[in-house]
Amino acid sequence: MAWHLPVQAQHTPKKYLVRQISFEGNEKTQSSRLLREVVVHVGDSLTLKEITQKLQISKDHINNIGLFTDVSTNLYFDEENDNNVRLHFTVKEGLFFIPIPIIELADRNFNVWWSEHNRDIKFLNLGMNLKLRNITGNADEIDVLAQWGYDRKFILNYESPYFDPGRKWNFDFRTYYASNKELIYNTLDGKPQYLRDDDQFLRSRFETGMAFTYRPAQNSFYKLFFGYFYNTIADEVFEKNPDYFRGASEQRYAQIKLEYKLEKRNNKYLATDGWYLLASLARNGIADSDQLNSWELEANVSYFQPLNEYWTWSHAGILRGHFSQENYPYYDLYQLGGEPEYIRGYEYYHIQGSSLGVYKTSVMRKVFDRKINLGKIMPFTNYREMDAKLYLSLNMDYGYVYDSYFKTNPFVNRSLWGGGVGLNVLLYNKFSCSFEASLNERKEIGVFFHLNRNF
Repeated sequence: MAWHLPVQAQHTPKKYLVRQISFEGNEKTQSSRLLREVVVHVGDSLTLKEITQKLQISKDHINNIGLFTDVSTNLYFDEENDNNVRLHFTVKEGLFFIPIPIIELADRNFNVWWSEHNRDIKFLNLGMNLKLRNITGNADEIDVLAQWGYDRKFILNYESPYFDPGRKWNFDFRTYYASNKELIYNTLDGKPQYLRDDDQFLRSRFETGMAFTYRPAQNSFYKLFFGYFYNTIADEVFEKNPDYFRGASEQRYAQIKLEYKLEKRNNKYLATDGWYLLASLARNGIADSDQLNSWELEANVSYFQPLNEYWTWSHAGILRGHFSQENYPYYDLYQLGGEPEYIRGYEYYHIQGSSLGVYKTSVMRKVFDRKINLGKIMPFTNYREMDAKLYLSLNMDYGYVYDSYFKTNPFVNRSLWGGGVGLNVLLYNKFSCSFEASLNERKEIGVFFHLNRNF
């Protein structure tokens, strides 16, 4: 005898057909460029939950382009057939022509320039940084910087739009030249040793290179970079530190670098969800005549775990390593203190080595999240409504800097701990900075300001 038990029918979520994807507010930006960031496609059959999730991911991707002050999404049901839906994105474009004047002191501070150098303009750096963004409407960019005065600097960077039908390939080109009348020629007992000559440039640096980027998937980027570097120092610097360029007054070499990036953060400027990976392997010195021969390995890994609507726990690991059969030049040592290679509480110290590792962890709590109407005090219409978020954080860092040759600092070849509290600011979903009060293992307390490099 066979028994047949009744089977309870399970509810299957209803699926909807995506019939149209549209954009509004992109007066300069091409819709095809925005569509490259959208993870849902016309013809997809999805549940409402799946559509909502993909809309949020697509919104995050469009925000991460960095061209817009605000991005919003809407879902509309077809009036004639409620099984069909239309997805609509509304964006507010930011400024695409950004001239930034440069007026900075070459002296340590204003008082030195005013009193000791009698307000002489030759001790000023004057110039202009001109950013031309979204030139063709495809997120391409030209960055030109020209600075004259005590320190000279000239930069030309260009990032192309995707140039293939599948929008997977683009390239970028960069050229950099700088010359300085003051530099750090060595580090003794952890203190940087400065050398200054008001009558001549002590160091000149030139680099140029081109990179090709391949984006096979929404979040994956492969980059191949070819570069050339030529640096020189004055005899005065060589006499102070012959190991500055390892026994020479110039350094000339070619570099080839392979880089991989996986971007899954909800906001690359200040993330609260997702993760991020950046790894690269570089070969310095291609020809026998190159004056730097080494391998470089670099890696950044970050993970952001939302605990609830307000709390986020983040972890980040940073690794930098040089591998060479020869002693490494002082000039090319890695240094703690830049972004993101810093340990909280040690920002004022000059800590260098041929390799370093840093682990960072933070618990962050959102305390403010709203749109602020700036009204007519903001001259640019698309910036009048400012999306502002504030987060309080509790931070803890651990790091280790390895140096087997110079050993310029008591902090090298030992564990370093630091931490504290911070206030993190995110404006327009793309401008971020942090104010931090930090304590190091020497029980020294300092207040520090950090600006996101994606600014």
